[in-house]
Amino acid sequence: MNFVEEPKQRIFNESLEERAIEFHGHDGPYMVIGLRMGLTALEMLDCKGWFDLECEVRLNWNPPDSCVIDGIQSSTGCTMGKKNISVMEQSGVIACFMSGEKELTLVLRPEVVSMINDNMVGEDMHCHEYLRNSMGSQLALSQDYCGACGIYPCSSS
Repeated sequence: MNFVEEPKQRIFNESLEERAIEFHGHDGPYMVIGLRMGLTALEMLDCKGWFDLECEVRLNWNPPDSCVIDGIQSSTGCTMGKKNISVMEQSGVIACFMSGEKELTLVLRPEVVSMINDNMVGEDMHCHEYLRNSMGSQLALSQDYCGACGIYPCSSS
């Protein structure tokens, strides 16, 4: 069996986005959000991706929210086939990543969801460039942080 040796890339660029579009079938803001969530997890948890990372995505399992799942799969290598990504139906868009003993929960901020929904015109998004260029985790994602242990914990809610 052949395994990928190199770690997943941790930088958002055109090549990553093109591969994600090929996988997902189109470009959209929620897929880009998933890419950003995955890249943030790889960086903060310092993992390779593919096999040393697990993800639980909590969202409305219908488009457009569910497009986040494909972005996460594209950026992290977590896949339904390997069973290292799972989905729970709930409101909001939350991704909980686990690598060894480290955990990170990323939550899409409600004001970003409102911005997307307010600017949606069919499949065209006026806010798409914002998400592509400046959506660092500080702008669109919030993190649950445990100051006592210094680890970004996944809440069990």
